[in-house]
Amino acid sequence: MKYSVAILSAMIVLFTACRSDHEDESLHRAVMVYMAADNNLGSGGYARNDIREMMAGSRYLSKRDLLLVFVDDMSGQMPYIMKVEQGDTTRLHTFDTELDTADPAVLKQVMTWMFKHYKADDYGLVLWGHATGWEQMNNIPPASARRKAYGSDVTGGTTWMDIADMAQALNALPHLKFIFADCCCFQCIETAYELRHATDYIIASPAEIPDAGAPYDTMVPAMFGRGDDFARNMADAYYAQTLLDYKEPLSVIKTKHLELLAQATKTVLATLPPDRMAKPDINGLIYYYNHSMIDMNDFMLRHAAASDYEQWHRVFAQCVVYATMATTWMTDGYNPHVDFSDFEVTAQRYGGVSMFVYQEPATAYLDKMNRTIGNMQWYDAAGLSTLGW
Repeated sequence: MKYSVAILSAMIVLFTACRSDHEDESLHRAVMVYMAADNNLGSGGYARNDIREMMAGSRYLSKRDLLLVFVDDMSGQMPYIMKVEQGDTTRLHTFDTELDTADPAVLKQVMTWMFKHYKADDYGLVLWGHATGWEQMNNIPPASARRKAYGSDVTGGTTWMDIADMAQALNALPHLKFIFADCCCFQCIETAYELRHATDYIIASPAEIPDAGAPYDTMVPAMFGRGDDFARNMADAYYAQTLLDYKEPLSVIKTKHLELLAQATKTVLATLPPDRMAKPDINGLIYYYNHSMIDMNDFMLRHAAASDYEQWHRVFAQCVVYATMATTWMTDGYNPHVDFSDFEVTAQRYGGVSMFVYQEPATAYLDKMNRTIGNMQWYDAAGLSTLGW
């Protein structure tokens, strides 16, 4: 009898220990893919294809990794949140009304759901969809709609999410380990500066990206990496995809030192002749979607004195900790568009992050950018306001 009790006691202890190991251990990382697909990306099947890639990539995740996807598409279904694991999906929550993914309150609601239901060591956010950098969109009806920057939602009229509003929503939530933007032109210094308090890293492209987006079969394992180089590995996974006949310019911004970069930029810009900065020379400089989205490093390299540039670049390298360089990238051909005969991309010139540079309003598009840059925090922090831009 004593022998049986001893065995029973040992089994209870063993069972309790095993249960504790699994139930009390928090997740290593939880990632929400915010799939703003209520637009042509949803109707074109790109959302469906990317989910299949996520399913393939999820086979390489451990039990301490959690991949969630919020889906709002054009299928006629109500928006929902699903879990992707071991090559399969499980729907966890379905919303009872149609949602506007361009509303920052919806982004906050979705992220809050994840934080409420899953405890993790850290969290990530994938912004999936359309984007235009920081600036406002033109000629998008109705006139009253929010018009700029991320998450085109066509239900009831096209709306977009303002980057400042996005930052305000995310700043009210637990801090993120990373934001990966699988959308066009997101890696601009103005957007990064707005989001500096919301996340440790931003992985994105300053240029346009293909409708097919990231190769999630390889991106998903990379975004759950345990080491400090996980963000670099994410950029490399995107860069290495073989679907395209060109490579995508990408970079990794570490947000911790962005305020130092703003100060360093302000210091250098203050040394430049006002008459030269009234209409800066951008001929031959690397640009991404239009002539106001200039490569930040290339602009400073041309205009700053050599010693000032060296000091500035040391701070820049603390913020832009990694970049993949491309000599050509996707451009849709609309005006304004990138003409690759206009510039040469070299390792010395390429920085992988765009910066607004004032240009005379040759088009209504550039004129609108000139008039709205003052709404961004970067405008005052980096001294653009003192230049008369």
